[in-house]
Amino acid sequence: MSMSSMSSLSDFKRRRNSNTSATNITYRIEGRLKVAFTTDLASPILCCRFSHDGKYAAFGCSNGEIKVYLTVGNKHVFTLIPETEKKLPVTSIRFNKQEGTDLYMLYATYSSGYLRSWYITSKQVAKEINLNTELFCCDLNSTFERIAVGCDDNCIRVLDAEKLELAMTLARSETMEKMDGHASRIFAVKYHPDNANILLSAGWDNTIQIWDDRTQRAVRRIYGAHVCGDALDMDPYYNHVITGSWRRENSLQIWNFHNGSLIKTVPLYNANEKSTCHLYCAKWGGTDFIICGGSDSNTLRIIEKVNLQTVGMLDQLKCGIYTTDYTEVNNMPLVICGTGNSLFFLSLMT
Repeated sequence: MSMSSMSSLSDFKRRRNSNTSATNITYRIEGRLKVAFTTDLASPILCCRFSHDGKYAAFGCSNGEIKVYLTVGNKHVFTLIPETEKKLPVTSIRFNKQEGTDLYMLYATYSSGYLRSWYITSKQVAKEINLNTELFCCDLNSTFERIAVGCDDNCIRVLDAEKLELAMTLARSETMEKMDGHASRIFAVKYHPDNANILLSAGWDNTIQIWDDRTQRAVRRIYGAHVCGDALDMDPYYNHVITGSWRRENSLQIWNFHNGSLIKTVPLYNANEKSTCHLYCAKWGGTDFIICGGSDSNTLRIIEKVNLQTVGMLDQLKCGIYTTDYTEVNNMPLVICGTGNSLFFLSLMT
């Protein structure tokens, strides 16, 4: 069913949300999306992430706080605040559940240059390291043994995930004749879902760099994506790479990982929409969906992977969508996102 036919079945007028603890959140919801819960936090939300089992959802804020919620019931349960500096932004977060235990760990990068691992239930820092440069993004490899961090100095630091000790710095050659690394800030890193050593990265220099994290230089690159946020993901089934670019045209694209070719540019608007969306975030939603969001039109969009049709949309927001994530709990697709100070828990009706 198309979005236009869905719109005729329900009232999608601008509204205030009844499932909220705030009083000024307005939005429009369309298609198969349903708002489960929304609220305002004390400062803008820059990053969010579900735990691997979907039990927790965490939101990193510009005031240095990380708010952790139970996904079922949408209850706030923990706030993680570093003792050393309380006001500098959290730029990315990733979860790591310790196998065979009920211990959940969360990794966070900060614009201060710190990378921290947290025990979330005790709200204690397990390890921390100051990398002495602004940090924008991170990702854990498939074995959870290493974590890669994208930095302001155009480099990627690879660290032992347990000890938070530096193992390798990935960077381009000093000569300008080679493009074997990044020439500008790195805003997204993504480990290959099946190969614990292969890493993808993207940022302002319009390239996706592909690395072996045991080697200092990139092994190859894909040209064409202008990434300004957590907008790089890889499909574990077909090895398709998806990117979201902060630009007016050709912002959502699917690439062939093996040969670097562009498979498809996904359209993000139709004749009834007056503005485009400059993307800050994009990811695969399980095996069936693409999730993306951004500014200009301030829209979160759920797209069916098979036919590339939009099946759900959250828009008419005051701020852009800067971060989103997807999980499934009891076979129910769930989405979280952050827009300004507001967080949203959304369910996708199947």
